[in-house]
Amino acid sequence: MNSIKNSPQIHHRRNVVGDKYKNVPKPYLKVAEAMEAQFTNHLLGEMRKTVHSANPETQAEKIYKSMLDDERAQMMANSHSGLGVKDLVLDQIYPQYRQKAAVQNAMNTYKQINSQQGENNE
Repeated sequence: MNSIKNSPQIHHRRNVVGDKYKNVPKPYLKVAEAMEAQFTNHLLGEMRKTVHSANPETQAEKIYKSMLDDERAQMMANSHSGLGVKDLVLDQIYPQYRQKAAVQNAMNTYKQINSQQGENNE
C-alpha cells in the first residue's frame, strides 16, 4: 500500500492539482472543506435511505454506517476532485483565489516558454 502512495505519478498529480488551492488561506480552505463534507455526508445519508435490506439493521450497524459515511465525506471533501461545493464556497468567501491561481499559472507558463526558448537558442 505504501508503494502506491509513494509512486511518482501520484505525487506529480498532487503537485499539479495542488496548485489550485495553494494561495487560499488555511481558514478559508477549512471552512470550504467542512461545508463540502457536510453536504456530501447528507447526500450519502439520503442515498443510503433508498437502499432497503432484507434484515432490519441493528443500532450498531446504523452507527457504523453513519461513521463510514462521515469518513467517506471527509475524504471526498479533502480531495481536489470532490463534488465542487468547496469551489463554490471559496468563490463566495474568497473570490480572489481563482484570480491568484490564474496569474500563477500564467507566470509558470511564461517561465516554461522562456526556458524552452533559451534551450533552443543554445
